[in-house]
Amino acid sequence: MAKIYTVEWTPAILAHPALQIGMAANWWGIVGEKLTKMLGRISKSSDIISGILGSGAEHDGAPYSLTEEFVSVYRMHSLVPDNIAFFSASSGKHIKTIPVPDSTFDKAQPPLHENPFTLPDAFYSFGIKHPGAITHNNYPSFLRNLPTPDGQTRDLGTVDILRDRERGVPRYCAFRRHLRMSVPKTFEDLTGGDAALAGELREAYGEDGLERVDALVGSHAEPVIPGFGFSKTAFRVFILMASRRLKADRFIGGHGEWSEGTYTKVGFWWVQNSGMKDVLGRHFPELGALLERNGGRNVFAPWVKMEESDKYRGVETNAPA
Repeated sequence: MAKIYTVEWTPAILAHPALQIGMAANWWGIVGEKLTKMLGRISKSSDIISGILGSGAEHDGAPYSLTEEFVSVYRMHSLVPDNIAFFSASSGKHIKTIPVPDSTFDKAQPPLHENPFTLPDAFYSFGIKHPGAITHNNYPSFLRNLPTPDGQTRDLGTVDILRDRERGVPRYCAFRRHLRMSVPKTFEDLTGGDAALAGELREAYGEDGLERVDALVGSHAEPVIPGFGFSKTAFRVFILMASRRLKADRFIGGHGEWSEGTYTKVGFWWVQNSGMKDVLGRHFPELGALLERNGGRNVFAPWVKMEESDKYRGVETNAPA
């Protein structure tokens, strides 16, 4: 089966408007970025009004950690493409396309040393590339027969499922109940009416096996809301975990720690006003013009391709909408 690609860039999750809005609300609250920067926190303690930053660190009775549920929905191996197409960051010309297995483990360095690639070339190449869609029947074939440096060969698709089961992650329906979300009554409900996919799940789990569907399988099988890169089930966990991560960090959530006293005046300005675009432009000045071509777009969104790059017709940079 041919690999299914999405129209977004590899860290597509960060570029989706819904998650951007959610993350901005976590960071600045309903007051918003501009007013907060002008006046400081309007509310000393309300996350909703002035965001989590400086609202007061809180562990909610348990030390912060990545939950097994978060780890489960973050198993996004479907994102991994079959090939990596490299382009020149100066001319935009296609240099070479390399199968992903030829750039992993002990093969990670040779592509950069044996070919005329530079780090700016690599960043530009990934900036215009499409990842695999986070959906059913889209697991990379090479990850299901993966030789690892320890001499073993692993099927990561199987490993992903077994890890969830062994570590007590609830199955899909129970998972959604814990999140106070509705639960499908039939396989067709789960797949949003996709009869063929519902039939595959029914064959795998049994006619009465809806409650046995694994969390990862179910979240990949449910229909994706337009504009989202992954399922609503995964999105719910992401938003909860993002908030928890900020709130539990005393250097971000703490009343006194999120301040110039901790970061210095220059440092505090830096963390509030610098983004990935600034980091890339600072370390790789040759990417400056390319980043400016994107205008005010989030740097995690697909970059504008140079004319020479547009001549490459491979699926890596031309996934269908």
